[in-house]
Amino acid sequence: MPGALHQNHVFALRPNTDRLDAEYLALLTRSLHGRCYFESTGVRSTNLASTSSSKVLAFPIPLPPLEQQRQVVAEIHRALDEMERAKSVLQRQIEVLVERRQALITAAVTGQFDVTTAGRAGEAVVSV
Repeated sequence: MPGALHQNHVFALRPNTDRLDAEYLALLTRSLHGRCYFESTGVRSTNLASTSSSKVLAFPIPLPPLEQQRQVVAEIHRALDEMERAKSVLQRQIEVLVERRQALITAAVTGQFDVTTAGRAGEAVVSV
């Protein structure tokens, strides 16, 4: 399973789809509510945390009507998509800034940019 960390056990849950949307459940386990529950009920030993099937089955699930669960899932996916787009824009901006920084360093090292006058406000001297 790509991206999954597991030791010896993997729990597979099959919710009653008349009452619980599977994607809603998956997102709930990733939420602060889910993380707090599993961190507080998990058993920790050296470099290993585990849980039991009884703890998994006892996970408290807020259970709004199925249609509302699906609306929540859609809203979360929209928000996650928006965050992914913002992350991509920021990553591209970082790449451009890294390129510009390298170009500036190269210009300064090769003498194309006079670093002695670069400190004056609003001035930059570049010789071509």
